[in-house]
Amino acid sequence: KRYLGEGAGVRDTRFNYFTAGLGGSGAVNLYITNLGFGEPMAQYQGGGLRLYEALSGLLVGKVSFYLSDAEWTNKSPVGFGNDEARARVGEQTVFAWPFPEAATVPAELGASGESSAAMGTAPDVWNDMLGLLVALVPRKLWRSKRFSQFLADFSQPLVKATDFLLKLTSPDDVGETHAMRVDVTGTDGSAVSVVQAHESFRRCVGQSCAEFALDLLEHPSPGVQLPEQRYRNDDARERIIKRLTSTPGTFAYSGPVAVSSAAPPSELDQALLKANEAENKQ
Repeated sequence: KRYLGEGAGVRDTRFNYFTAGLGGSGAVNLYITNLGFGEPMAQYQGGGLRLYEALSGLLVGKVSFYLSDAEWTNKSPVGFGNDEARARVGEQTVFAWPFPEAATVPAELGASGESSAAMGTAPDVWNDMLGLLVALVPRKLWRSKRFSQFLADFSQPLVKATDFLLKLTSPDDVGETHAMRVDVTGTDGSAVSVVQAHESFRRCVGQSCAEFALDLLEHPSPGVQLPEQRYRNDDARERIIKRLTSTPGTFAYSGPVAVSSAAPPSELDQALLKANEAENKQ
């Protein structure tokens, strides 16, 4: 809230992620992704929680995992790597997936508008293939652990081949890329965006888990808390963000940047309409 207009509350929150190359962790990640296609999307609409039963897995359009030149002129003092994020990640297709932060973060911030969460991968044919499968396979099958595991195992040869090709053509010989973009719009129309990118999805996840664990040991707090609850204090939040964005392999971090607008994925409205139509037919 501190980066929005003076006195503004939070209206909309958007979470978008991108991962290319799984470095051998494909079986687990595909299994989890497949199970998610059977779950409802819990996100905000009109300031309240809404469960979309037929939204998970639908393609929701393109997202830029970098800031425009005009936006970058407002960069945070800690910002770096925007040109590299533009070159290595750029604009990517994403699909809806039931990340819990689409529900928990707007609840914590008292958001009055909408939220969304989506992810994408590369090459883009993977997104198209997953979108086609979600359209053809009944959602109750995706919720089956046996079916989702079978599909993950069946896809392994293609995943390994993709990982090999990505590593072969990678400028850093890692063959993986991970990026995320978070956008928040205020009740006064002001907006702020944050982009982060890392050379390896596996390492980024491992490093982040370790940093959270170390921070918890060094700064213990009672009970079980979500990250947005534990770090609602400005000082605590800045402390953990500094740790998470300085891990080896992080090649871009914008810091919070004021932008003219924080648009959702380019085809989110069409996907929401499609999901509503599918639910009405049930």
